[in-house]
Amino acid sequence: MTGQTQLVEMINGQVTTTSREVAEVFGKSHQHVLRDIDGLVKQIGGVQNWTDPSTVGVIKNEQTPIFTEETYIHEQNHQEYRQVRMNKDGFTLLAMGFTGSKATQFKLRYIQAFNEMEETLRSQPALPTNPLDQIVLLAQGTTQLSKEVGKLKNKVDELDGNQVLNSARYEYISKAVSAKVREYANVNNLNYKKVNGELRHDLNRQINEVAGVKIRRDLRDKDFDTVTQLISIWTPTTATIYQLKQMELEV
Repeated sequence: MTGQTQLVEMINGQVTTTSREVAEVFGKSHQHVLRDIDGLVKQIGGVQNWTDPSTVGVIKNEQTPIFTEETYIHEQNHQEYRQVRMNKDGFTLLAMGFTGSKATQFKLRYIQAFNEMEETLRSQPALPTNPLDQIVLLAQGTTQLSKEVGKLKNKVDELDGNQVLNSARYEYISKAVSAKVREYANVNNLNYKKVNGELRHDLNRQINEVAGVKIRRDLRDKDFDTVTQLISIWTPTTATIYQLKQMELEV
């Protein structure tokens, strides 16, 4: 879905989305979306299934989890909060309760995103993992086969690179931003609490510009190395430095 926020992503072989993404797209409070999911969990799986240690945080449909508990790191306060990941079935179940013309449009966008990702996966042939099968494949190789494998690898690399950062990498970026801002303030003898917001805004703006995203949460795997290098050499823009000097002059 070119030009749009990535609504779905591949996790453990399933096309999924999150409660936060749903809340953002549908213009709802994330807490309200979590409340709706919790209500569905009680209706479908029952509290016992939800709290069973063997299936904690999961409601299953034919052995496939449709709702799974996760956590994420908040971009601003860096605290850990709850979110729920869901597959297509989980989303469909949740979205049944969303009404209105705009809600219908958003549902259609999601359905299209799920279908496109699933179609992409179906169209990709599976490469053998058994060593013997791999040898046979190599023995049967031709120039055309090599080209096709090369094309497939490029597709897989592109798909992987376009996935949004996982929670561990995103947390690493967040901590690196905080550390760099504090370092700059200390080296330049600035009041960290006073200038923290301006410096952080400047660095995040440069990160988004380099990665070609609107918000840092949209960073992709392929942006990780570039962003970490940028953070390591970052200095504020002239406009930000001027603003900091003005702030220092304020009584």
